[in-house]
Amino acid sequence: MSPRASALPPAERRVSIVRAALRLIAANGTMPTTREIAEEAKIAEGTIFRAFDTKERLVEAVVGETFCPAPMSMQMQAIDLDAPLRERLVALVTVLQGRFTEIFGVMSALGLTAPPSDLEEHRGCRLDTGHVPVEEQDPAVDTAWGDRRNRLLAFVEPDADQLSCSPAELVRYLRLFTFSASHPDIAEGQILPPQTIVAVVLDGVTRKAC
Repeated sequence: MSPRASALPPAERRVSIVRAALRLIAANGTMPTTREIAEEAKIAEGTIFRAFDTKERLVEAVVGETFCPAPMSMQMQAIDLDAPLRERLVALVTVLQGRFTEIFGVMSALGLTAPPSDLEEHRGCRLDTGHVPVEEQDPAVDTAWGDRRNRLLAFVEPDADQLSCSPAELVRYLRLFTFSASHPDIAEGQILPPQTIVAVVLDGVTRKAC
């Protein structure tokens, strides 16, 4: 019998349960049972229902964790903006692709056909700590919500003079191509690596004249 996890404050316990569920969804492509989640989180199954009144509440928390913008914002902050343009963009696409892949996996596992319409609860999530449970949020601190388009532009604007399009257009192309190249159905099961996505967007596919 695997060792049980140590006691955690209620908010941290809920997050650990949700992340255990997400690991199983990523590994298996389906929503796990509460017993499977308990085994993954190394807790008793009853602990799940002390943290969440129903499995529906747990599913809502899984969706909220998946669509929360704070973890991606933290990953973006870790990218070296002094690196060469191509290197920066590969790092950025890697982050975007990871987020898309997780979202696609959760939506498929839960049978969702569209993102949730209301993500208002995540306006309290912080850039320094990532996803913050609703009851732990502090409205006085900076949040992960802001102008995400401007944050993406920061990866391109220093090299605007190298581009034949505007930085905003390049960001749009990257997002569109990363989305489609990361979706298992659109990409026909052949997910493109970030290096290829960036190469196609930056260089195109036409041979340069000698």
